[in-house]
Amino acid sequence: MKTTSFVNKRKLTPDLARGFMLLFIALAHANQFIFSTEREITFTDQLTVFVRQVVIDGRAFPLFAILFGYGLHQVLKGQEKKGTSWKDTKKILRRRGAWMLVIGFFHATLFLADIIGVYGFIALLFASLFLRLSNRNMIIIAVFFLILVGVFAPYMPRGFDTLIMEVTNSATIADPIEAAMTRMFDWMFYTPVLSYQVIPGVLIGILVARFQVIDNPKNHKKLLIFAASFGLLLSTVGGIPMALMSSLFWTSYNAVWEVTAKSLHTLTGYAGGVGWTALIGLLVIKLEGKSGSFTKMIAALGQRSLSFYLIQSVLFVIILAPYAGGLGGHIGQLESDLIAVFVWVLSIFTANDMHGRSIRGPFETFLRKRSAI
Repeated sequence: MKTTSFVNKRKLTPDLARGFMLLFIALAHANQFIFSTEREITFTDQLTVFVRQVVIDGRAFPLFAILFGYGLHQVLKGQEKKGTSWKDTKKILRRRGAWMLVIGFFHATLFLADIIGVYGFIALLFASLFLRLSNRNMIIIAVFFLILVGVFAPYMPRGFDTLIMEVTNSATIADPIEAAMTRMFDWMFYTPVLSYQVIPGVLIGILVARFQVIDNPKNHKKLLIFAASFGLLLSTVGGIPMALMSSLFWTSYNAVWEVTAKSLHTLTGYAGGVGWTALIGLLVIKLEGKSGSFTKMIAALGQRSLSFYLIQSVLFVIILAPYAGGLGGHIGQLESDLIAVFVWVLSIFTANDMHGRSIRGPFETFLRKRSAI
C-alpha cells in the first residue's frame, strides 16, 4: 500500500518519458565505445547507423532538455507551495546547478562524455531568469537560440561521426588515465559551449509545464496528436540526409550539402524531442486506469533517471571500454545497440526492485539534500 501511494502522487507521463529517455541515451552512447580497427563495415552496420541517426541521435538530448525544463518548473511550483520566498528558491536552483556541475565533472572524467554538467551550468546561471519570463518572451528567446543552433551546429563536433571503425574519441583510448584527462578537458570546453543548443529545449519544457500539457494529457489530446505526428514526421524527414551521410549510403555530397544536412539534422531534432514527449503523453491516455506492471517499472526507472543515467555509463565502461571489459573492440554497430538495450532492461528491473523497497535514486536524494536551504 505504501508503494502504491507513492506512485499515485506522481504524474505518469514525465516519469515514463524519463524512463524511455534513458533507452535513447543508452543507444546514443554505447556505440561510442566501438574501437575495432579490423572489422569491415557491413550493410548491417550501415543500416543500424542510418536508423539511429534518424530516430535517436540529436533527438535524445532535446527530449532530455524538455524534461529538464519541466523539472525546473516543478521545483519552482513545489517551493511556492511550501511558501518559500523567491530569493530562497533562487538559492535552491543555483545550489542544484552547482552540484550538477560537480556530478557532471566527475561523470565525464571517470566514465563518459557528459550532459549533466550542461544542465547544471544552465540551472546555475539562467534558471532563475528563464522561470520568470513571460510566455511571449520565452518563445522569442527559444526561437533566437534555435537560429543560433541552425547557424553554428554544422561546426560543432557532436553527433555527426561517419561510419568508420578507426574511432578516436575518449571512450576508445586504451590508457584509462589518458582517457580521463582527455574527457576532463573536453568537458571543460563543451559544457559552456553546448549550453546554447540545450536552451531551446529547456524553454519548451518550462512552457509544457506551465500549460500542464503532460501533467494532464487527456485535456490536451488534440494538441498531443498534432505534436506527435508533425514533430516525429519533421524529425524523420530532417534527419534522413545526415543519416545517409553518416551511414555512408551517400558519399558523393559536397560541402554545401553537408552543412545543410547538419543544420537540418540538429534543428529537426527539437521537433523529435517534442514528438516523443507528445507520443508518450498519448500512450499514458491509452494506459489510463489499466497501466500494467511493465509500464510501472519504466516509470520507476524514470523516477531515478539521474542515478541510472550515471549507472549506464559505469556499465558501458565495465563491458566495453578497452581498459575494462574490452568488448567494444569485437562488436559492430548493431551489437552495441543490443548491449544498450540490455543495459536499459537491466536498469528497469533494478529500478523496479528499488521502488519495491522504497529506495529512492541515490543521486536524486543527494541533489535534494544538497540543494535544500
